[in-house]
Amino acid sequence: IVTVLLATLIKHRGSFVPDDQKFESKQQDDLPSLKAAIVTPLVAVVLLLITPVGDIFGIKALASFNLDAMYILPIAGLIGTLAMGQSKKFLQYMAKGLARMTDVVMILIGAGAIAGLVSASNLPQKVVEIVQTTGISGTFLAPIAGILMAAATASTSTGVILASNSFAKSIMSFGISGTGAAAMVHTGATVIDQLPHGNYFHVTAQAVQMHFKERMSVVLWEMLVGLSMTIVATLMYGNLF
Repeated sequence: IVTVLLATLIKHRGSFVPDDQKFESKQQDDLPSLKAAIVTPLVAVVLLLITPVGDIFGIKALASFNLDAMYILPIAGLIGTLAMGQSKKFLQYMAKGLARMTDVVMILIGAGAIAGLVSASNLPQKVVEIVQTTGISGTFLAPIAGILMAAATASTSTGVILASNSFAKSIMSFGISGTGAAAMVHTGATVIDQLPHGNYFHVTAQAVQMHFKERMSVVLWEMLVGLSMTIVATLMYGNLF
């Protein structure tokens, strides 16, 4: 509801897509069929799920299948290229893919470095001390941890991982259930996870050809959407009443 209200409020702001581009479409006759195109993502998903499925069902043979995504994705790409009958263009496709991913990879390396610094520092302990000193309910530690860690890394997933690893014991010590803590940390991580030092900011900007300044103006509204989710999750799972 909050998302719809905010979108309605700002729908007339910012630049608009020119009329000559709204219905622009490119006709290509050499595109692969759906069956051939779906092979690559399907193979990647299956290979990535082997280890988790083995862990869940206790199948040692599958659980020990530790093949990193760094290898799985190129393997899936190769199989997909063969399925589409484009084996001669495999190196060309790889080169284009690497060119598109270089910027994202550099951003992820930076975010990973920040995550490592945060986890190796005493920042989590200081945050817990501040919460205790101010006298606010320890329940708020879960969303605060999610907000801070996601802001530091500009990534929802990395922020949740950091918050979980660094604050789990402190959060659970306040009598919060595991489900409640997870919900509050996760929603908290969506508040300011879309900052420029993360890939989400740039990927979404490129998708609609937004300039940096215009993309920055959207961060506030995204923050309000994430904050509304965090407030609802805290009221539902925070044992405040």
